[in-house]
Amino acid sequence: MIPGLYFEEILIHKLLARPSDFRAVFRASPDAMLLVGADGLLRDANPEAETMFGWSREELVGESVEILVPAELRNRHRRHREVYHRKPTSRPMGVGMELEAVHKDGGGFPVEISLGPMTDEAGEVLVVCAVRSLAQSQMLRRVAAARVLAAEAERSRIARDLHDEVKQSLTAVQLHLAALVERGMVGEDAPKMISGVQGDLDRCHDALDRAIRDLMPVELEGHGLEFALSVLCRRTEEQDFAVERDIRWAGRALRAETSLAVFRVVQEALNNAKRHSGAGSAKVRYWREGRTLYAEVSDSGAGFWPDELEPHLSVGLGSMRERSRIAGGRLTIASTPGDGTSVRLEVPIGMPAREEDDPE
Repeated sequence: MIPGLYFEEILIHKLLARPSDFRAVFRASPDAMLLVGADGLLRDANPEAETMFGWSREELVGESVEILVPAELRNRHRRHREVYHRKPTSRPMGVGMELEAVHKDGGGFPVEISLGPMTDEAGEVLVVCAVRSLAQSQMLRRVAAARVLAAEAERSRIARDLHDEVKQSLTAVQLHLAALVERGMVGEDAPKMISGVQGDLDRCHDALDRAIRDLMPVELEGHGLEFALSVLCRRTEEQDFAVERDIRWAGRALRAETSLAVFRVVQEALNNAKRHSGAGSAKVRYWREGRTLYAEVSDSGAGFWPDELEPHLSVGLGSMRERSRIAGGRLTIASTPGDGTSVRLEVPIGMPAREEDDPE
């Protein structure tokens, strides 16, 4: 199994930064959610958990979480749980392992699990567990992959149309205006006016060139992700936005789908920083640690509450989440008003970007 389920960043923010919102988020989550104490006893379960495991909330509360674990794995699970509770962090459970849960009727099924700590009103540290069946996760990945591939195909089509039709039409207009001036077929004031029009057309050309480059990152195909990210930073700086960069060679070629996913996440995060942070600058980092690639865009701008986004920003973050999921990665967004924003993508090297390539 490939562990690819993570708390969505907005859910993490609500659980950790806004404890008062916890109950509403917990109950409404589309994933099965469990709340577990340091003693391993279940404190709460949402409706999806009742459906997934076959137990009612009343039956689960007060029971050991190990009743949801295969009998032969309960001792090991108990030890891992105790170790985790000494230093709880938001992370996937059992990276590299095949996880299995047990239904009330005794049947087992593969799952993906994410963990996250929170402190309740009484000061007790609890662990929130998000559980998703592997079949559900695979289906969601396929849907997300299909949507992103369709979007990329549409981007390519639009870029071709802009280049083949709009850009060529603008060029023709420029040539016709230049011919009028050269042949003296205009009045005394007309050359100045035409020069102004030509300036406007030049700016249209530049804007179209930027749009085409954004829609089709050709540098990825010929030169690799590191080069494409460097070019992206340089072109962003050409738009009067300073970019500090720390882009390191990852040491190996990536699958095209993974490279594209990382590039698009950095591109979207950098565009958001340029348009909305108010900081005037951002930092882009890309590096490798062991078998994990990291890409991060941070700024010291206005910041925001992730769960109180304007619609146009929410759509962009949703796109980044889909791309990170397809790459088998983890997207983390840290932001609060006045403290800037950090967007980090973590991608395991070798993680298939298409679900049909997943091992059984």
